[in-house]
Amino acid sequence: MAAHKLILLPSDPDCAVVRADRLATELQAIGLIGPPRKLHNDIYFPVGEHFLQLIIFLGCSPMIELQPPSDPVTLAADSANGKFCHVFLSSSETLRFRSDPHTPVPRCPACRTPQADWQSRLQAWRDDPVHSDWHCRQCGATGDITGLSFRKTAGFGRSFVEIRGIYPSEAVPAETLLNTLKSLTHGDWSTLYIKE
Repeated sequence: MAAHKLILLPSDPDCAVVRADRLATELQAIGLIGPPRKLHNDIYFPVGEHFLQLIIFLGCSPMIELQPPSDPVTLAADSANGKFCHVFLSSSETLRFRSDPHTPVPRCPACRTPQADWQSRLQAWRDDPVHSDWHCRQCGATGDITGLSFRKTAGFGRSFVEIRGIYPSEAVPAETLLNTLKSLTHGDWSTLYIKE
C-alpha cells in the first residue's frame, strides 16, 4: 500500500548529498526524531520529543497518531500505510525523482505553460541523465527537467527526510527545522506532499 508523506529535500537538485547518519544526528539533536528502530531490513525513527513543535499541523484538530504499534506485524503494515507519524531518512549520490502518482502536469517556470511532454522527458532523463533538457513550445524557454514547477507534488534530490502519516498540506515544517536543514546544505529546503 502507499503512504501519505511529507518529504523535505534540498531546493537545489544539484546540492551535494547529506548522508542519512548526519541527518539523523542533527534531527535527533533538535528533537524531531527519536532513536532508530528496526523495521524488517530498514531503519525508521519514531517521532522525537519536539516533533509537534517542529512540524506544525494546520486546521482545528488534525487526526494524527504518534505512537508506533508494538506488534511487529501491525507495525510493518501501519508503516507501509502511513497510519502513524514516523520518519525515514535516505540519501544517495545519484539524483532521484520522487513523485505522487497523481502529479499534475508541471509548468514552465518562465511562462507557466503546462509541459504536456514532461513524462517522456523524465523517461529520457532516467534512461540517460545527460538528456535532462526540455523546451517550452509556448515561450521558447529551455532548461533542465529539474527546473520544472511540480507544485509540491514531485521533486529531484539526493537527500530526503520522509515523514509518513501526514496528509497533503496537513502540516508544514517549522522555521527551526528548516534552519537546521539549511545549515547542513547552506541552501533552502523544499516540501513535497506525495503518496507512494
